[in-house]
Amino acid sequence: MKISVIGTINKDLILPFQGASIQSIGGIYYTVSALSHLGREEVEIFPVSYLGRDLYSPFLALLKQYSNISTTGFVLIEQMNHKVILEYTSPEERVEKAFFNFPPLEWPQIQPVLESDFFIVNLITGWDISLPAFLRLSELHYSRMYLDVHFLVMGVDDLGRRFARVPEDVFEWLRGARFVQMNMREFRLISGGNSTELNFFEKHFRADQVMLITMGSKGTRVIYKQGEMIRNRQFPAFSVEQVVDATGCGDVFGAAFVLKYLQSGSIEKAVEFANLAGAVNSMLKGTNEMDKLPVLMEELSSVGKEK
Repeated sequence: MKISVIGTINKDLILPFQGASIQSIGGIYYTVSALSHLGREEVEIFPVSYLGRDLYSPFLALLKQYSNISTTGFVLIEQMNHKVILEYTSPEERVEKAFFNFPPLEWPQIQPVLESDFFIVNLITGWDISLPAFLRLSELHYSRMYLDVHFLVMGVDDLGRRFARVPEDVFEWLRGARFVQMNMREFRLISGGNSTELNFFEKHFRADQVMLITMGSKGTRVIYKQGEMIRNRQFPAFSVEQVVDATGCGDVFGAAFVLKYLQSGSIEKAVEFANLAGAVNSMLKGTNEMDKLPVLMEELSSVGKEK
């Protein structure tokens, strides 16, 4: 199967709540590398992102270790690569700064991947793809699209600091993909903090959509319509002994959900698998240790079965 991942490749400097700083490639590389390691020969991955002149050649060289990742969707742009500094104030909360921002991807950059079987749009910056290009893709492939809201609800000031803000067109984005992922903080921002998940879904989502709200150590809440009933289920998180780095857990969650859903057709199996992948990602240092993901997922799953 062919899966396209549309978003931004970052250069990350991670300052964990405890422990030494971590430098790694981030952004949609979390999604892409997780898909690669978990899908193996079953999946072909087509990332779409700009790459700055300082990262273009070394990053393409790095990707040569992956036989299932295409490099045709990367676009060289004559500027420094997008860089993010993430400083954690607790194991799960962080302050973020963004530098050397890319412009949005437009339709010409999306066209080469239109033959994909599934599309993950991961809004790493919030403006990774223009809304007209996103809606045009939605017109063609809505039922095969997964949107991670991510930083759609964050702006950036002149000093690179990210701050909460909800764009006026937020509901055009939310209704553009069948599967929509957000964390609890993002949900509260969009809903204004005065709506239940069920009421929010009924008011703003299409009947065939699936809303996934990740809640860190509290697991994931999933709302979707089944027949005439709206299901509102909470799936518990997998417990880990120590969170090493929470960066990218939502990105890995989305990759694992899409992969398992395409394999099984089951929302329940996909969420459980995604929760497991997200938990294991918190045990890894950036994307530098992503090759450990499948083995550690098997180990953590086995521990859970023994309890």
